[in-house]
Amino acid sequence: MGTPKEVAIVTGCTFGGIGHAIACQLSERGCTVYATARRVDAIGEVPSCIKVLPLEVTDAESISSAVKTVIDSEGRLDILVNNAGIGCVGPAAEISLERARQTFEVNVLGIIAMVQAVAPHMTAQGSGKIINVGSIVGLLPTPWAGVYSSSKAAVHSLTDVLRLELAPFGVQVMLVAPGAIRSNMGKNNLDHMDLNSLKIFKPFAENIQQRAVTSQTSSSTPTDHFATKVVDEITRSTLRRQFIYGHRTTLVLFVLMFPYWIQDWLVARSFGLLKSFRRDTTKKD
Repeated sequence: MGTPKEVAIVTGCTFGGIGHAIACQLSERGCTVYATARRVDAIGEVPSCIKVLPLEVTDAESISSAVKTVIDSEGRLDILVNNAGIGCVGPAAEISLERARQTFEVNVLGIIAMVQAVAPHMTAQGSGKIINVGSIVGLLPTPWAGVYSSSKAAVHSLTDVLRLELAPFGVQVMLVAPGAIRSNMGKNNLDHMDLNSLKIFKPFAENIQQRAVTSQTSSSTPTDHFATKVVDEITRSTLRRQFIYGHRTTLVLFVLMFPYWIQDWLVARSFGLLKSFRRDTTKKD
């Protein structure tokens, strides 16, 4: 008998996004792929060999059902790509707490829940690969996306710990930190923005709106190209610690070499924060 196909679950496979492209690339490399999303109809068209499942990463029953379906059908699980995530654009001092909680629930707790669901199977079989999708802003946080940046920083930290904790069982864990990748993220950010609710930061409304689509330019890395590079890494026998790739990643890594005060100035300049709105308290009425 030949070597059995590796079985993969990819979360967040909405059409036009990174997860969808990764699922297609894994399938092309010979993996048995289960593409998942909160709504199956959002996955759109995929090759007929890819199987689709509903999976909501904030719902324990949904996770359990999807993982059980894969294990019962295939008898094994080799790869988990934790790609499901949502954006969150707005000033940290004014963003709604409901949106902030939702961001951490999906981007961070969703990964923990998925790992807890697949770890028993991977550790029992003595092998497995878990890929967590973070972001370049998890390394260099940006204004107007403080909640999103901090959620991705948490993913980075969590991935480092999981890599160490699961290594004794033969399970490898890798962080993927995308730069500016052409996807549906910009549209989703705009759909969830409410500039009319701004109070303190109303003078920065234009800057905030621009931040929502800053990763979606003509220079952004095409999704398919990015997915190809990621799957090149996933299919290696030994995963690297992290894979940072995409438009602007080189620039960000370069900026991180500077002292903090220079980093702050460069980032503030890029996001329109060099102007001052401080009230002059020395003037008498």
